[in-house]
Amino acid sequence: MNDTKTLETLRALRLPAMADVFETALHLGTAHSQSPSELLAFMVEAEMNNRAARKTQRLLKQASLRIPASLDAVNLADHRGIPQGLFTALASLEWVTRGHTVLITGKTGVGKSFLACALAHESCMKGLKTRYFSAAKLLMHFRMAQGDASYLDELKQLARYQMLVIDDFCLDTLDRSNCLILYDILEDRYRSKATIITSQLPVSAWHSQFQDPTLADSIMDRLAHTPYKITIEGESMRKIHNTD
Repeated sequence: MNDTKTLETLRALRLPAMADVFETALHLGTAHSQSPSELLAFMVEAEMNNRAARKTQRLLKQASLRIPASLDAVNLADHRGIPQGLFTALASLEWVTRGHTVLITGKTGVGKSFLACALAHESCMKGLKTRYFSAAKLLMHFRMAQGDASYLDELKQLARYQMLVIDDFCLDTLDRSNCLILYDILEDRYRSKATIITSQLPVSAWHSQFQDPTLADSIMDRLAHTPYKITIEGESMRKIHNTD
């Protein structure tokens, strides 16, 4: 097989990075001066890196993160109340594999969503299926699914995500229908898949936001006992940076 045919075959086999490395080596005149094993190693490494990058981009697109955030951009100033030890533990993502829940509370604008999206971004970088929703849109999505008989299918789909972010939780009271939806979502994920929830209200005030007391007890039983709770303090980051 000649070099041109080799390039065509690599691209036909959907090995674009290997083809690119081989083509570059041909142009530089190193394709036949390198040992076959060395050239092959470069080609395989390039293909692996390319596939990893494409997977990451696919996961990030699928996650639909509201904020382009990363862990190295999180403000860990002492006055913000984010314990360094807890932040390090969360950044490791070991809690994700154990199906734990993270609760992030604080006033509007202090960076709750940013921290949640930063952790979700890291999850994508580690190859984990991740999804972001505002609480209002999540509940609306499932109410619509109830209307077209796709509710159970949508629950199964959501349960496949290894990390779920529910942002702006408890901005308003939840009626029984929404409580049932939330219960179903959390029950599917309990101790098996990770969940991050952000809210302007302290966790102690969540129970009163559910109109059905029995469901409130069940929901809070699946949320309140997590060791991963952060209350972010300080001024609004939007005010500090003069942004909307």
